[in-house]
Amino acid sequence: MGKKFVLGASLAAALTLAAGLACAAAPATQGAGGDKPNLTEGSRTAYTLPPVTVYGVADQPPAIPVLTRFGTQYNAVTEEQIKLQGSLDFYDALRNVPGVMFQKKNVIGGQTSHSFYMRGRGASHPGPDLHILFDDAPRSGVLYGQALADGVPVYALGGMEVYKSPQPSRFGSGYGMVNFIPKYMAEEGYEFRVGFEGGSFGTFAENVGLGAKKDNVDIYAAQSWISTVGHEEHTAAHQASYYANLGFTFNDNWNLRLLANKVEAKTQSPTQPYDDGRYWQNIESFDTNTSFATLTLNNDYGAAKGYLKGYYNDTLFTLRGEENGAARSRQTNVLYGLRGRETLNLWQGSEIVLGCDLDVSDLHNHQKNNVTGKDRSWDFPTQTLVSPYLAVSQTFGADDGFHITPSAGIRYYASDLFQDYASPQAGLVVGYDKTNLSFSYARGVNYPSPVVLQGFLEDKDLPGWLDTKDIKPEVVDHYEISLSHVQPDRFSLSATYFHDDGRDRLRAYMFGNLSPASYADFFTSSTAEYKIDGLELAGSLTPLEDLELFAGATWLWATAKGDDGVTRHKMPYMPSFALQAGFKWRFLDDFLLSGDYQHLQGVYAGTTARTSRPNAPASNFSALADNDRLPDINVVNLRLDYFFSYDDLHLEEGRVFVAVNNLLNCQYGYAMEKQGTDHKLYYMPGTSFMAGFELKF
Repeated sequence: MGKKFVLGASLAAALTLAAGLACAAAPATQGAGGDKPNLTEGSRTAYTLPPVTVYGVADQPPAIPVLTRFGTQYNAVTEEQIKLQGSLDFYDALRNVPGVMFQKKNVIGGQTSHSFYMRGRGASHPGPDLHILFDDAPRSGVLYGQALADGVPVYALGGMEVYKSPQPSRFGSGYGMVNFIPKYMAEEGYEFRVGFEGGSFGTFAENVGLGAKKDNVDIYAAQSWISTVGHEEHTAAHQASYYANLGFTFNDNWNLRLLANKVEAKTQSPTQPYDDGRYWQNIESFDTNTSFATLTLNNDYGAAKGYLKGYYNDTLFTLRGEENGAARSRQTNVLYGLRGRETLNLWQGSEIVLGCDLDVSDLHNHQKNNVTGKDRSWDFPTQTLVSPYLAVSQTFGADDGFHITPSAGIRYYASDLFQDYASPQAGLVVGYDKTNLSFSYARGVNYPSPVVLQGFLEDKDLPGWLDTKDIKPEVVDHYEISLSHVQPDRFSLSATYFHDDGRDRLRAYMFGNLSPASYADFFTSSTAEYKIDGLELAGSLTPLEDLELFAGATWLWATAKGDDGVTRHKMPYMPSFALQAGFKWRFLDDFLLSGDYQHLQGVYAGTTARTSRPNAPASNFSALADNDRLPDINVVNLRLDYFFSYDDLHLEEGRVFVAVNNLLNCQYGYAMEKQGTDHKLYYMPGTSFMAGFELKF
């Protein structure tokens, strides 16, 4: 390697760690390099996935998991795949990832409470079970744990990473994570993009992007607008986004990147008729106003790669109950911090990952009752969570022959508000050439939002006798084994079995009597627990050069016991079986026909509430009845693209398309409203159409 290189690599690591001891996190971000192909196919506004060593092909259908050298897996969704799915919000962009589902009532847009689920987790309220990142920095409604999909513009995405299990060397608090990868100019030159699409229910979207990269400076700026009248009365929604990503390269080893995104959105809540003619509607609309920025210093010395990132996220989420006597709630979520990470390959076959996250949350909630006029305010304690981590792996053998890679790691959580905790992981990959058998274990640690203290905080401070450091995080032990085989450009197969063992279930104090004796061991349940077993099969096939097929199937089984001692075998929004499949077929050189199919069965609508009274603690899993079960979902979508170019106008690539969604007009829904014995389904749109174009100059 030489002394000069070792000195440079050591300096890079030292600089990152110095700030990393006050910050840090996930695999390397924009411009940090790595060996993976771009997530964006044929586009200058591309993104290279972080340098996690992969056994196989990274650029593959979203149903196919990517195996890392730590024995863990994730799914990748490219920008082109998001386009072919016609996704107008981030929920829909995830529809072909096995083990993942969402819940919504509108054509586009999300609402309050839980709405995003992975392998049976995510239906808690309040509960930040799943981590939402944008450019590896937190971006969600952490006060109550909402995903707040309205604040994430799909036209700013170069791709997505989806982690469906705890992976301490990749992300911190939570049981799963989705990271939205932002666009930026990766190649020398200039680019101008414009796109428009419109269709059923008064739905239309436009986007404009302008990028330039010359010498050591690059910039990409984009604006987008999405709007719909809605498929039912009072289901309109819109989103406006303004995005910029600026990069400056100092030399071959260092670059700096600044990202900024402003999003304003509104989603109406549909009314729901009941048998006696009443209409039930608690909240009329949901407003999301978010400003987000990251500043990232990247380094790449070949055998040492990493980054130091500062971020700021200010989100105002407003629930408007203006007409029916409901309270209007204004939730302020301010998140900021530092994150740093360094990946070292100091000798042959080695990889050392070390870093630290510093995350601060400043949360407020203000409520006004439109009938009584009474104001209520909660100023939650500022929470600072520092989580350093270290993971080491060593490959023996050759990638194209027999190889074995053991690994181990640990993340430590130091909270100024709640109890400190540690999260270990271990893995083993054994394989020959492109066939791999992997084993992994990881402990997921789920830290609560300060909202669990809400009952103490209405216009007052926490009582002196309450020691919040006694409140433990919720944990799950995750075990996984997978077998995979990949033949690039031909086929891939994988089978994964996993087991989750969850305990120390969090409770939230939202109301009740203030008594020190009542709160002994209240916030953490010592009896509520759950176990989830799952099997996922996935495969892709390229029988012809221009034809690609993929499919993924997931079976889930649950056993959940609450404080009531009752054992149940159902959990909200955990399908007993799910199937995703699709294809892409390029024909006559310039035409592309694509389609996908989603089947979900055994899905029960409900909320696993964490709120309870101290004198009757309830950490129960929902007692789901037969009429809580959603109809089986069978949705088929098709799309036809025509590609063209025109050199005289410097039109590098143009495309026009027509798409039909829910081709079979399946009557389905994700959400139910319950009023007494009434259970009414919010139906999603039937057969609908979209058409549009995109031009890239």
